[in-house]
Amino acid sequence: MTRDLEIRVSGRSVATRIVVGCGEMDRAGTWLASLSPSTCVVVSERNVLAILGDRVARSLRSADLPCETFTFAEGEASKSGATIAALHEFFSRVGLDRRGVVIAFGGGVVSDVAGFAAATWMRGVRHVNVPTTLEGMIDASIGGKTGINLPAGKNLVGAFHHPVLVVMDPQCLGSLAPRDLRAGLAESVKHAVVFDEAFVTWHEENAGEILALDPPVTEVLLRRNAEIKSGVVSADPYEETGVRALLNFGHTIGHAIESASGYGLRHGECVALGMAAACRISVRRSGLSPAEAERVVRLIRSLELPSTLGEAGAKVGGVDVDAVMARLASDKKAVQGRARFVLLEQIGRACLAEGVPASDAREAVESVLGV
Repeated sequence: MTRDLEIRVSGRSVATRIVVGCGEMDRAGTWLASLSPSTCVVVSERNVLAILGDRVARSLRSADLPCETFTFAEGEASKSGATIAALHEFFSRVGLDRRGVVIAFGGGVVSDVAGFAAATWMRGVRHVNVPTTLEGMIDASIGGKTGINLPAGKNLVGAFHHPVLVVMDPQCLGSLAPRDLRAGLAESVKHAVVFDEAFVTWHEENAGEILALDPPVTEVLLRRNAEIKSGVVSADPYEETGVRALLNFGHTIGHAIESASGYGLRHGECVALGMAAACRISVRRSGLSPAEAERVVRLIRSLELPSTLGEAGAKVGGVDVDAVMARLASDKKAVQGRARFVLLEQIGRACLAEGVPASDAREAVESVLGV
């Protein structure tokens, strides 16, 4: 299997090398050495570093790379201004200069936090993503979106800051809890239903192997997702043409549910709920057939993801519909308080819709919340 992919952004000096393959985390030091960093700062959640940190440390030592480590508490609560301020103070203390590299080692929370800290330190230093979760590999590590949360909503403060290198090693996924593994699959479903109907079929035919982390199937899963995300990002690296906005399928309502739940649900679980809701709206507003909407919902369920809150909500109890609707209005992509939705015209073809009536959005939210 060919391991390298590359994103090249025309008009700006940005290139991301993506490496996919078993054992690549043990070779991370070799890849990083090619960047000739003055120093490296590894940023991670404490639990991740405790489980997998030795492998990265050995790899960096073998490449004779000077390295410092910064850890923070796991979870969305760490995506805050306080964490960024602490990171900036750490960068200052260890002397991270413009030739240094920040290494995000973990899942989506880590890549968001470390990437945003790198984007805002000395007006931007290089960063590398070494994702250890399925969600991080499939989605968060590619594309340069970084950010932190506010009480009003998710990722309201952030910046585009493309990594120079992404290293994906499927062997990291064996440390994931089953719930976290399943949650990461939501982003793969999203890529498939929006961009590649054949990839939907592949998911349907390989659902059991995907959930079992069958090695050959897992590598295909990661590589195809990287190809799809890379292609979209290369076409619209800073979300200026509308192409990249299609990646938000399921995220508008999903982010609102995630925030309204107090982040008691996994991000991927909320995206799955958001996709189920978006399919309901799509049947009404963009011509998606009921049969195709049901096919998407079946795929979500076949990968043991929730299509209604009843399948995932035991951890958080009820989620208030009004709270979800209020967060929709404050979504960072809302225009004059009206949420912008990505809808399906058919599987493999999506569109942007800004005129979705609030009544349709509310009905869809109520349907997935079981109200």
